[in-house]
Amino acid sequence: MNKLIRCNSFAGTFALSSLHRSQVHKIPYLFNRALLQPHQAHLFVRNFTNNKVLLNRIDKHYTSGSKLARAALYNPFDDSSSDRYSNLNRFQQFQHSNNQKKNTLSSLTIIGLTTMTAIYFGSDYLFDHIPPFTYLKRKPRTLVYILLGINTAIFGLWQLPRCWRFLQKYMLLQKDHIQSKWSIVGSAFSHQEFWHLGFNMLALWSFGTSLASMLGTSNFFSLYMNSAIAGSLFSLWYPKIARMSLMGPSLGASGALFGVMGCFSYLIPNAKILLFVFPIPGGAWVAFLGTLAWNTAGCVLRWGSFDYAAHLGGSLIGVIYGWCIKKEIEKRRQRRKRSLKWF
Repeated sequence: MNKLIRCNSFAGTFALSSLHRSQVHKIPYLFNRALLQPHQAHLFVRNFTNNKVLLNRIDKHYTSGSKLARAALYNPFDDSSSDRYSNLNRFQQFQHSNNQKKNTLSSLTIIGLTTMTAIYFGSDYLFDHIPPFTYLKRKPRTLVYILLGINTAIFGLWQLPRCWRFLQKYMLLQKDHIQSKWSIVGSAFSHQEFWHLGFNMLALWSFGTSLASMLGTSNFFSLYMNSAIAGSLFSLWYPKIARMSLMGPSLGASGALFGVMGCFSYLIPNAKILLFVFPIPGGAWVAFLGTLAWNTAGCVLRWGSFDYAAHLGGSLIGVIYGWCIKKEIEKRRQRRKRSLKWF
């Protein structure tokens, strides 16, 4: 099957047209596999649908089936989310050989959790003792601007075809063929579309500058990175838990940003939030709960093409950080009260 998918569209059409009548039931599976190579699939479908003999076999096989199923077979890309899926997958021609070592979901989870633990406990040391990170210790907003610059730079690299091999390996979170374990981090800094980059960077600037000044450089760095990794892990586990056979790759800083928003809204629940120029009633916490409900519904109902699972993963980490930071603030207040009693 893998060899068939790597063939060009004409060879694939010939292979399908040579199927025996008893094997026609395998055609939907072949189409599902073809979807994994969208840069060739439009030619594949066109040549396939021009084969009248094969279409007659399909008509006979699906006579008792629904019209919707047959229509989807003739035009499997007639879907509102397929354009986005094809856009994310147009770099599949740069996949490496299947002979390379495969990164399993369990190994990626262990690596992700280990990295999150190291970031949580090591971020203070990083910004206290290791240059050039020490420069950012007293300038937390500068860290936010650096994150903005990194995301923008990687967006620029996506516009250069010579960079696609590197970007697909490290900056695109594949669900079916994970080429690099570091894609769970790199994909959180990666955007292919300008509107995607624009919305995410606007959110990072809006929430990030204020929250970084409150938490300090090391805490904000820890929050941002761990929210990003948790979002990637949730995104990888969601297709397995939901038993989805086909799931497109994902990328973007949304998981990290929902973590930032979750922490911000937990610490300052009554802060005023504007949706463009329109105020959201109830404040930051109500707005965050609204996004939480939206992302949960997206995972359950499977609508649209957004990575709702990554949003939920980042949101969870953000709330946990907010809870931990609030507890630490309360402890410090109690210590100050006790110390003032002596005076």
